[in-house]
Amino acid sequence: MFNTQEVLTSAIQLFPRMDKTISFWDHPNFKTHVALPDDYFAITRVEQGLEMIQQGRLNEESLTVLKVVGDAICANENQLRRYLVRKMSYSKASEHLKKLRKYGFVERHKCRLAFIEEDGEEFIKPPAPFTLGIGGYKLLNHLYPGSRFIKNDFWHEQPLAIQRYVAMNELRVNTVEAKVLRGWEWNPYIGGSPKYLKPFGVAQIESPKGDMQLVLDRPQMAQDFTGYLKNKMELYRYLFERDQGIRIDGFSKPEYQFVCLYVSSLSMAKFIHEEIRLHTYPFTVWILIDEYIDKDEGMHKSFFRADEPELKRMKMSFFEKAQS
Repeated sequence: MFNTQEVLTSAIQLFPRMDKTISFWDHPNFKTHVALPDDYFAITRVEQGLEMIQQGRLNEESLTVLKVVGDAICANENQLRRYLVRKMSYSKASEHLKKLRKYGFVERHKCRLAFIEEDGEEFIKPPAPFTLGIGGYKLLNHLYPGSRFIKNDFWHEQPLAIQRYVAMNELRVNTVEAKVLRGWEWNPYIGGSPKYLKPFGVAQIESPKGDMQLVLDRPQMAQDFTGYLKNKMELYRYLFERDQGIRIDGFSKPEYQFVCLYVSSLSMAKFIHEEIRLHTYPFTVWILIDEYIDKDEGMHKSFFRADEPELKRMKMSFFEKAQS
């Protein structure tokens, strides 16, 4: 029988988890489109958004939800509710998202895996991702001119970016829940110049031994991540040896700095370590594996250090979810 799924992924090396599945947020067959609500009535001008604020139709809670979406860039509903849990209930957060979606301040994306659903294979989809809509992008740029937000049309041609941002937001929200995140920046300049390849994100962490900085990247199966990571690691080597560390725009020099690769499976982590020899670089490389986070083991038990010749699992107690 003609297997269309094999044709689609034949040129892509797959790295399944221990249970033989592939993460939804790293699956090469991932496809997505914006799902507009039936009562859609998009706000398209800043003046309209400001009028809604003045009239009380867009209250402080709604603006907080909108700002959280903008800062997360692309996060699923579960992640957004967890970001907001100290300010409002899960149901209240979802209520605000529904209202914001009606007026085009945010957009919800409908995601699927090509060929797999059509073949009748059953699986549980994770919560839908949200990004800024046309009204939300314009209003936040007006209210926060010093911040960087992503235009709503960016995602139309960037389905893999949705996977990448949702995955990284799982790491980000875990650090918030552990109460250790002290700073975060998406795609910051490094090495004192905008010409260098940027990390996907940088997290400033409060650890028991002092300030810690994680320089983060998210390899994906659908990309040539081996070549990309080799180039990125050699750049980091050059900057580290030149500056005795990787200088990050907007951050002071931390007491501890680690390059951290956030991958979907242990098999992918092992492949990267074997191909790139992560232990040979002058800086310490950690790998965070979301397969362990998804198994409810917690982020604090999901870090590995790139030693020779194998990856060594670490327990990082300060990343454990804090008690409310």
